[in-house]
Amino acid sequence: MFVPNSFPAGTVREFIDYVKARPGKLIIASPGIGGGPHLAELLFMQMAGIQMTHAPYRGAAPAFTDLIPGRVHCYFGSGELLTYSRSGQVRVLASTGAKRSLAAPDVPTIAESGVPGYVVDSWQGVFAPAKTPSEIVQKISRDLAKALADTSLVEKLGRNAYTVGSSSPHELANILKTDTEKWEAVIKTTGIKID
Repeated sequence: MFVPNSFPAGTVREFIDYVKARPGKLIIASPGIGGGPHLAELLFMQMAGIQMTHAPYRGAAPAFTDLIPGRVHCYFGSGELLTYSRSGQVRVLASTGAKRSLAAPDVPTIAESGVPGYVVDSWQGVFAPAKTPSEIVQKISRDLAKALADTSLVEKLGRNAYTVGSSSPHELANILKTDTEKWEAVIKTTGIKID
């Protein structure tokens, strides 16, 4: 959760209070309607009980470019953007994950900063056609787990706030089901329409 350096709030709680005093007057940017950052922002606004004006951009770069000088007031982006807060171009108020990132252990989560229960973890998965034989799926799963255990890969991705791990096909199916239900509820309650 990034804000411009000029933004008066220094914590998530202060951010929420500031926005509540100005319903709909502040701008939250995203790289487009219905993408991960937009959904994470919608969930945050729902759970925090705030109203902001959404500014959908055509990609992350122009949205973040407008955040730096304060043309927009908030942007939810990946951990790779921490380089901009480390260089002093923007401020990071919190991370969206279930726990603090190893890449920025001093940055609190949104849940611990005033919005209990808020968790948005992004993930990557490898899928195969439905009729792929079980033994092939299991071999792919084992090979991926082995590759993802490589310490140099873990360290390299960790510097950009990515946590490396693997799951079984069954665990991945559960993650997919849980996330689908979560985001369907956000889409339904907010009424967003993807153009």
